[in-house]
Amino acid sequence: MYKEKLRQLKRINATPHMIDLANEKGIFTYESPYGGESLIRNVRYDLLVRCQTRGGILMICLFMADRMRKGELTPAYEIYCNPEGKEYITRVLEDGREVRWSSAMADNLEGMEDIYIYSSYSWYKGREKRIWQNPGGKETIKKFLGVQSPGMQGLVEWQRKIRRANIEEKEAREKAPWDKDMSLVPPLPPCFAKWALKQSPDNYIFYHYKDGGAEEGYCSHCGHWVPIQSPRHLRKCRCPKCGAAATFRATGKISTLRTEEYYTQIVQKYEGGIVVRIFDVQQWYKGPEDIGSPNYRVTEVNRTILPDAGASRRYRYGLYKNKEYRWIPDQYWPGGRCGRIVTYTKNLKILKKTKYRNSAAVLWKQLPLRLDDFLEKELAHPLLEKTMKAGLPSLTYDLAAIAPPWKQVDETETELTKALRIDTARLRRLKEMDGEIFCLRWLQTEKTNNTLYENEMITDFSAARIDMNELIFPHLIGQKPAKIWRYLTKQRTLSEKAMRELLQTWKDYLNMADKARMDTQNSMILYPKDLYAAHQQMILLIQEGEMEKEARKLEKKWPQVNQILPALKKYEYTKGGYTIVTPKNILDIVKEGHALQHCVHTCDFYFDRIQKHESYLFFLRRASAPDTPWYTLEVEPSGNIRQKRTTGDNQGKDLEEAVKFLKAWQKDFYRKLTKEEKEQGKRADQARRQEYEKLRADGNRVWHGRLAGQLLADVLEQDFMPQEITQGDVEPPPVAAGA
Repeated sequence: MYKEKLRQLKRINATPHMIDLANEKGIFTYESPYGGESLIRNVRYDLLVRCQTRGGILMICLFMADRMRKGELTPAYEIYCNPEGKEYITRVLEDGREVRWSSAMADNLEGMEDIYIYSSYSWYKGREKRIWQNPGGKETIKKFLGVQSPGMQGLVEWQRKIRRANIEEKEAREKAPWDKDMSLVPPLPPCFAKWALKQSPDNYIFYHYKDGGAEEGYCSHCGHWVPIQSPRHLRKCRCPKCGAAATFRATGKISTLRTEEYYTQIVQKYEGGIVVRIFDVQQWYKGPEDIGSPNYRVTEVNRTILPDAGASRRYRYGLYKNKEYRWIPDQYWPGGRCGRIVTYTKNLKILKKTKYRNSAAVLWKQLPLRLDDFLEKELAHPLLEKTMKAGLPSLTYDLAAIAPPWKQVDETETELTKALRIDTARLRRLKEMDGEIFCLRWLQTEKTNNTLYENEMITDFSAARIDMNELIFPHLIGQKPAKIWRYLTKQRTLSEKAMRELLQTWKDYLNMADKARMDTQNSMILYPKDLYAAHQQMILLIQEGEMEKEARKLEKKWPQVNQILPALKKYEYTKGGYTIVTPKNILDIVKEGHALQHCVHTCDFYFDRIQKHESYLFFLRRASAPDTPWYTLEVEPSGNIRQKRTTGDNQGKDLEEAVKFLKAWQKDFYRKLTKEEKEQGKRADQARRQEYEKLRADGNRVWHGRLAGQLLADVLEQDFMPQEITQGDVEPPPVAAGA
């Protein structure tokens, strides 16, 4: 419909009767069909409707009652319906002025969401009664549009039918070229499914357990019963008939045994090009009865049309617009290695009759990526064909699958040595090493520097995906690659870590050594005897500097703590394999917190309690390792132990063995108390009880770790270990005179 012609049509305005209806007030109740509260309103109508025909056009005008009550007598929406052309459009108006045009259906227009029109999910029964339209107008809509319902319901019914038909027509146009491509795909060879099942990476020899050992088993790869010796469930073996690598499986232990999921691919010719098809394959056994005929699926998941002329077209089997499963276009992601995918090689000869006639795909036992990707990449980069046919499969694999290392080669050169930027002798060495892209980079570097590197060094670095650029960082400038290689090789033997990981560890170590202002040009620093151990020591050294800064800040905030801590030394105690160590200063507490990764050094209240003589911190350690952090204790001046925490603010079973020692220490602790310290203990005991009461009243809980969700006061009380003084532990009270 032409908007200019629609603008020229005679306008429809509100009638006096409609104005009276819009202003009608009272108490209007709309009952809920679900038994809920009724909707009560003080106005009767929300929407008033007029319609008239204009030749082949039905013009429906919607008047919003709230606007009419403000004096607006023009429609908010003019809806034009053309049944013959199966089209509709809405003009949006404000005070009679055109605002915009909309293709939305009537029930989706702004302001219509709260007015019942067609929805089966209406909130209140009879909501359609809040829309006024004279009976003649309702019948006009029904007859003109040829629908079942009158009025606004009929309008929305027709609009939805038109919208649905338009969508279906659009989707049909969209799917037509896809279906045309699918019609080109020929049927699979009869033997393909059987072949695909034979490519499973998981083969089994099933045997029935019996006393003395089974003597025969069924090979899932060749499908024959074969003689076996000393089978053991899950042991690796080889089929004596077909030679396939397999795993022994006792039939009595089969319970939904599944093979690894894998992919197969096949190329087929059609008139005008080829199609590459990819299948997802898996087999499974539900019980002993399935060993000769497993359950399986060979599901086609991808198709790529490769025409003789023009661009490729990729498809995948998937869900189309949440409506149906079918073949739909697949987005192409160039580069990247694929998983296990096996090519059906019996018909690869068909490539000889296509533009891929010179492809090296026929030389691969297993392609480095999908066949369609390889063929297209090979066509764009003829060097792939040359490297493969020259006996360089690993290099071809990298060139084809990595995204993309083409700056390492010169594709403008026709001669292979020049294209690879090496000479004939180095090309020979590259073949001998079956070198890949990193091996090529080392040979290129060797040629550029006019030197020779050991093949073993090149092979080691290449396997670790390390090239010369990885070795160029400030600390190693001037160091020969061979020396670096020998050092990393020695460290690999010492630490049993991968060479690339060791190189990164080395870089981290040297960067930290710079921060510690060490002379990294000194060979003893540059090449530590044990790299991993030196790296760990350097971490501690760097952290110690940070811990000293942290301690200095705490000392300024809590100046009396360092004066109080030395006096605690009198409580140190050793017995039966355990020892109590006292912190000399705040730095010792910070180190303890970092070592055990708990909060003792990050919570101000611990230092506040020390300064108030409410509690102190002690270190429980094994006597055999007094310098190694184990447990941190919070202890009141009376000897009551408030908390016992190890790594991650936890407790372990190992603490149970030390409880007897702790009780003995508490007794020794009490004997050493002065009268003033005992008074401090009484005040600390009262402060603790008040704290627990407040925590419980506030409902404070533990938010992290194994105790998460428990009341903090409960956790602290469970951890509390009171001082236990019995008769004879202390001096008896004085005896009264004359007693």
